[in-house]
Amino acid sequence: MTPVTTDIPSSASPIHAAIELLCNARRIVVFSGAGLSRASGIPTYRDADGLWKSQNALQFSHAEDLQRDPSGFTKFWAQRLSTIESAQPNAGHAALALLQRLRPATRLVTQNVDGLLTLAGGQDVLELHGSLRRWRCDRCGNRSGPWPFHRCLRCGAHARPDVVMFGEMLNAGVLLDAQVAAQECDLFMVVGSTTIVYPAAELPQTALAHGARLITLNLEPLPHLDDAAAVVLRGASEDLLPQLLAGLSGQRA
Repeated sequence: MTPVTTDIPSSASPIHAAIELLCNARRIVVFSGAGLSRASGIPTYRDADGLWKSQNALQFSHAEDLQRDPSGFTKFWAQRLSTIESAQPNAGHAALALLQRLRPATRLVTQNVDGLLTLAGGQDVLELHGSLRRWRCDRCGNRSGPWPFHRCLRCGAHARPDVVMFGEMLNAGVLLDAQVAAQECDLFMVVGSTTIVYPAAELPQTALAHGARLITLNLEPLPHLDDAAAVVLRGASEDLLPQLLAGLSGQRA
């Protein structure tokens, strides 16, 4: 596919430059991470109060921990699920769902396991790390539940969240769909992700290698990506994404 080339005036503000890229792109991929859901009350993994600062999180984040301590494993993940279920999509999630409605060829790819993009109205969200809102049985493959006392009714085994844990591979089909989307897009936008966890972190590089333009939107600098980006937006996704969509909607009106 021949990439869209859009000349951005050097005097354009980052927001207006990003809106221009969105307006002219034929295929958009938005790759989101934990920063997108921070405003919904879900701690990120590496912040001072993040998940990886908790010893319990480290203790129960490997698949084999279910066999080692079924009760502790189930209690920890049930508490995480309770936090997720009480969370609501924020303005950033809503803006990305609106982007997909305005530009139906947009693919939403996320590292998040909270399901908030789908709850906001996102369609066919590619959840690279799975979803805490789903549980599964590794013994018999049951994914439909129900899960009384977090056990599988089919075989009686302990159920587990349908998320990718340490030592496990990403779902091959979901990853392939994301890779193909990155190869075919002409605009790739990173939102609220440090993009350092592989293989997901390869996606923006894949897009760049196939001629796509890059927008990075993050609170902190991304030295390995910002230098290659056509536009760098520094700030909170719940503030900046609605501004982008307001501009895009205005230009389409």
